[in-house]
Amino acid sequence: MTTVYLDGIGIEAPGLRTWQQARLVLRGENPFYFEKKSHPVATLIPENERRRAGDTIHLAVHVAGEAVNNAKVNPESLINVFSSYRGALKIVDHMCNAVTLPDHPISPTQFHNSVYNSPAAYWCIATQTRGPSTSLACAEASFPGALLSATANVFTHKQGVLLVVYDVESPKPFHKQYAIEFNCGIALVLMPSQSENTLAKLDINFQSRKTEEMDMALSPPLVKLISGNASAQPLRMLSAVASQDSREMFYDYLENSVVEVKINPCN
Repeated sequence: MTTVYLDGIGIEAPGLRTWQQARLVLRGENPFYFEKKSHPVATLIPENERRRAGDTIHLAVHVAGEAVNNAKVNPESLINVFSSYRGALKIVDHMCNAVTLPDHPISPTQFHNSVYNSPAAYWCIATQTRGPSTSLACAEASFPGALLSATANVFTHKQGVLLVVYDVESPKPFHKQYAIEFNCGIALVLMPSQSENTLAKLDINFQSRKTEEMDMALSPPLVKLISGNASAQPLRMLSAVASQDSREMFYDYLENSVVEVKINPCN
């Protein structure tokens, strides 16, 4: 079991536009309204680069910026871990169509933005950070995989980590195989020690799956969000953080294994 401290959260999902607004919804004080809206604009990105950035990049950088601001930390002090279920599917769809046309009119900018670690690169450009950065994917288990990576970095380097998970709505040609029903991005700032900004203590453990494991009941809105986008999985954990409850939950990871998360409030 490894302990990390959650100091900052950023979120963008249907009906959940900021952490300040989302926490009231997650603890039942405000009603939840499922509503899609156009992707956010990441104003942290310099104007020239911002014009060239795609939806996936804007979403990831936007929630990362909110989490860092809420944690009141310098982004240069953080290790970065970025993770997405399927990456920039809209750009992949456009490029696949382009190669079927005469002269194969693929934009160099779109090709650049199709690279899986582009959101992390744009974050580094926006914040002028030069520290370690990892971009990883593990299909539906991308969030627990990224959480393990982030926890390992906190433990090994005794340094804060910015964890960002994000996916945008998939284009129609991908719906049958990789259905992502709406945009969702969530960012967490995890620290090695408790501070005045700490929201919760997280004990993380990788273990074999056990049949007797119990998990928290989810409200219908959360079920809808989590089933529609793999990057909404942190909402299970954030529901406990918002309610300041002590809870234990399990995220399915690789075959016959889970990532166990024990959550305890700190304020």
